[in-house]
Order: sequence, then C-alpha cells, then structure tokens
Amino acid sequence: MSGEAPAVLVAAIGNPDRGDDGVGRAVAHVLKLSVPAGVSVREYGGDILELIDDWAEYPAVIMIDASDPAGQPGRIRRLDPVASVLPADFAQNSTHAFGLAEAVELARALGQLPCRFVVYLVEGEQFDLGAPLSSPVAAAVEKVAEAVLAELSDIAAERAD
Repeated sequence: MSGEAPAVLVAAIGNPDRGDDGVGRAVAHVLKLSVPAGVSVREYGGDILELIDDWAEYPAVIMIDASDPAGQPGRIRRLDPVASVLPADFAQNSTHAFGLAEAVELARALGQLPCRFVVYLVEGEQFDLGAPLSSPVAAAVEKVAEAVLAELSDIAAERAD
C-alpha cells in the first residue's frame, strides 16, 4: 500500500468546546492511535461543506458526529446515506454553519457521494460553550471507535476480494 492514496476517510466532526458536540473529535483522537494504513483520520469543525470536496478523493467515507438530544444521551446510531436519505431532523440544532444532512444531500444531488459511506451519530445531552463531554457521551467514545475499526476491517476485506 506504500505510496498509494488513502482508501478511507474517517471524518470526525464537531467542536470540542461545545460539550457533546466534541464527540466526533474525541473518537478521532482514539482512532489516530490504531487505524490501519490506507486510512486518513481528519477532524472538521464549523462549516462542513469542505467535506464534499474531500469525499471525492476516497471510495469510502466514515463520518462521526453528535446528534440532537432525543431522550437517550450516548445512544449510537449507524446510518448509510448511500442507501437512504438522512433524516433532516437529526441535527436541527447543529453548531455547524451547514449541517451534515444538508451536506450529504447536496453531495447526493451533485453525484458526489462516495461509493461506501457510513455515518455514526452519538446522541448528545448538552452543547454548552466550555462544557466537557457529558458522562453518557464520553462513555460512547470507545464504543464508536470500536465500531469504526470493525467497519474499516470490513472495508479492507472487501478491497482484498
């Protein structure tokens, strides 16, 4: 794999200074220590429209972000935007200038979704400026990292076939 461009982008979204919004980046810090060759782990904050350009470089993308509170903080959801449209209401209170659902649907309309695309969302509890991750969301960080590593293993196995 030496000299080849990375085959997978792990895009960790969020603002670590806004409580549970920092969960994506917390997972990225765990993953950077253990991802295999061929995987690029990048952190994104603010406006995530830049992701659409980055997606073009990769056949597979895994995104990690926080979702709005819905009664079960720390709950992890796995979504496949290639198979179906993301629910528009999962991030109504996004701290990003342009939300994940809007970016995904814009990429879909432009024909720029990656071939394999998975989104891991962790339900947040609080998003106050200067707050740390809430306990339930902090407890989900390692679980999401493990799920992403399993996803990366599946992608590597598919590429080997």
